[in-house]
Amino acid sequence: MMTGMINNIFFIIFPIVLYQMLAGAGKRNFFVDYRITMTILFSISIILCMLFPYQFLTDEYIFDLRQVPLIVGALYGGPVISAVLFVVSAVGRIWIGGDGMYIAILNQFVIAAGVPFIRPAYMRMERTMKVITVFVISILSLLFNMFAGYLLFGDPIHDIIGIWLMLMLNQGMMIVLTALLIEHIVRQELLLNTLMKHEKLESVSHFAAAVSHELRNPIQSIKGFIQLMQVYDYNREKQLEFHDTILNEINAAESLIDDYLIYAKPVYGELERMSVSDEVCGVLKLLGPYANSRDVELLCHKGEENVSIRGDRQKFRQAMVNIIRNGVEAMPEGGELVVRIKAQPAKVTVEVADTGVGMTKEEVERLGEPYFSNKIKGTGLGMMVTYSVIHQMKGAIIVNSEKGSGTVFKLVFPKYGL
Repeated sequence: MMTGMINNIFFIIFPIVLYQMLAGAGKRNFFVDYRITMTILFSISIILCMLFPYQFLTDEYIFDLRQVPLIVGALYGGPVISAVLFVVSAVGRIWIGGDGMYIAILNQFVIAAGVPFIRPAYMRMERTMKVITVFVISILSLLFNMFAGYLLFGDPIHDIIGIWLMLMLNQGMMIVLTALLIEHIVRQELLLNTLMKHEKLESVSHFAAAVSHELRNPIQSIKGFIQLMQVYDYNREKQLEFHDTILNEINAAESLIDDYLIYAKPVYGELERMSVSDEVCGVLKLLGPYANSRDVELLCHKGEENVSIRGDRQKFRQAMVNIIRNGVEAMPEGGELVVRIKAQPAKVTVEVADTGVGMTKEEVERLGEPYFSNKIKGTGLGMMVTYSVIHQMKGAIIVNSEKGSGTVFKLVFPKYGL
């Protein structure tokens, strides 16, 4: 008896556990989001329960828990799922044959036809009421079998009432545990959705704060110069000087907005074949004077020549500028920054290593997050843009760093043509 009962319990629980393992985040509508898969799994559960029944108290009665997945499927899946599960259970019961076949099929039909009508109210119930509801439905289905046996076959109820009470308790407890497990999964998914939504809103608020803070500075400068020109009558040379300053501030604001747009909604120009060594050397040449002013030596080890990747040339250069500039700024006392290009059969790695102050493990994990920067006046936009650009090029960023020992950025791209 115990072995058969344990088998039936496993057949019922397994589809639910499998759903918990495979369901994607945000899929909290238990049956509907994976309608076909769950219908197949519950159909298999019903068949297995019927193929492996167990004897209950006496050798004259065998029993199985097929009604549990049938009732649960009807409640959480709706009328279409209920109809499919009824057909599966009815065909299986006809194939097995034996006494009580017509009563069993009639009982299954009543469940499949009646339970879906309860579904709208059931889905609005609190968890406690749901548990009570499934327990009552289970009891009513067994009472139907008991009285149908009495009316159709003359089975003496007073002789078998004890057996039926135990069956009701057995199936009732099983369906309650099943409903509780499903409700727990649904609640966990709801909490996960809420947490994900909260994190998105928090990221947006931080991002908005960073952008508004950075935009306010050039706007205030522009406003101040315009007010000065309104109040005082400056000569032409001074006015041109003010105009240049205002244009520089406008360019700074435009650059910030461009960074925001690249991160929020990357827009790429023509994707083309790029020589990695040419692009990297171009960036190093561009940043050479800036590095020299900070006593930082830039070195490049090209490795294999003519190694190519596919991407947007301008955005790739922008990402490299952000990483190399950060590396230079991480060496306030000067140092050495080395760029290595390594080619493998299927990928290309661009390695940027500095001898700067380094980062902790926690700081490395937060790289690319909105509003996170190791710089006093930084907003984190540069690294956010860099991560966005690299990922859009189907690349990956690996960062190894240790406080006081420098940082190594590894940018891994698929080789052109693969």
